[in-house]
Amino acid sequence: MDYSASWDSDAPDGRNELLFGDYDQEGVIAVTIIWGYFRGASGKGEIIEFDILFDTDFTWGDAIENPELMDLQNIATHELGHGAGLADLYQTETSEETMHGYSTEGETKKRTLHDGDKTGIQLLYGE
Repeated sequence: MDYSASWDSDAPDGRNELLFGDYDQEGVIAVTIIWGYFRGASGKGEIIEFDILFDTDFTWGDAIENPELMDLQNIATHELGHGAGLADLYQTETSEETMHGYSTEGETKKRTLHDGDKTGIQLLYGE
């Protein structure tokens, strides 16, 4: 097992890394940095690498077992969506989607993809 992951938002290092650390902006649960390029209005391009940081300001675990925790699977699924090229959604009607940009302790509904999330991936990559 490799324990050498590091949060470096300046440049890719050839590895997709997921790690826990202190993010300096208050209230941010997790953040994904993507390196790549995108072309035109379609946003199509290439993702070279992404890294995900889970903020240690939150207590992480399985929110089904303990609803006071930030659910790791819930937030990881959302952040991996960013790694695949999906953006946050903030409209009220998207509140059930995995890519909805807000979450709270105890939330587990983002553990699986919803119809809008699947549509977004299909638009990016085809069916």
